[in-house]
Amino acid sequence: MKKNFSLFLIFSGFLALNAQTVEEKIAAKACECLEKSSKITEDVFRGCLTQPMGELILTDKDPKIRESINTVEGIQGMIVRVQGVITKKCPNLIPEINQNKDDVFYSESKNKNAQNSYTIAKDLMRQNNHKLALENFQLAIKEDPTFVLALDDMGVCYRQLNDYDNAIKYYSKSLEIYPEGNFALMNIGVVYTLKSDYKTAISYYEKLIQYHPDNAEGYFGAGKNYFILKDDEKALNNLFLAHIIYTNEKSDYAKDSEQLIGALYQKMKSENKEDLFKKIAAKNNINIE
Repeated sequence: MKKNFSLFLIFSGFLALNAQTVEEKIAAKACECLEKSSKITEDVFRGCLTQPMGELILTDKDPKIRESINTVEGIQGMIVRVQGVITKKCPNLIPEINQNKDDVFYSESKNKNAQNSYTIAKDLMRQNNHKLALENFQLAIKEDPTFVLALDDMGVCYRQLNDYDNAIKYYSKSLEIYPEGNFALMNIGVVYTLKSDYKTAISYYEKLIQYHPDNAEGYFGAGKNYFILKDDEKALNNLFLAHIIYTNEKSDYAKDSEQLIGALYQKMKSENKEDLFKKIAAKNNINIE
């Protein structure tokens, strides 16, 4: 008889005292990491913050602490609080962080000709006329070589035409200008998956997680590729996090993450690894019945 697979997500708040203790531990690790860096950029700062955060929270003995990142708000709140503690513990190691980069890089071009060509290209793209759209995106980029939206949409058009190498080329150009760009990071991961280059796809999804830890797409993309590579533990850890965020956002994509988790459960059960599956689920505060 087939065992039913169902997920019950547990969402609850922190215990303030314990959460503060964890924040201090994360901040201490982050400061140690920053002290070892010869040049503290925004990327270095973010990496030093997020790596110990994941390690310390997910391995904490208190389930309330582990549950603290079960929601988008929990992740965002934890990052903000840890940043506040870091500011007090090692204020000289804090870089200037621009909080409005999306507004800067995902904006219309200030070059009128570039913007006009881009508008025409988008209309053609909506009509599925990708080849003619590409010509107009090229005109936009010629007028404004740092036009991130145009570069991203060039990648989209080439992907729709199954020209994966050129899609990667333009997503990469976009990332040279805006390395944190969630659109290019997510889509270049998709293209590398389509090319069956799963390890490279994972590297981009992990960058997406680093820059945007509240974005489920990074975890889902990494989990899917780890699943293909048969790294069940890493696949599950990522897919559980994706599912938690999707569920909290009431996203239809929660069905996709649950389907993959269900497939992993059946696979691991057939390999006598059901206990490992349940152990990973428990670590991510998910009850399996």
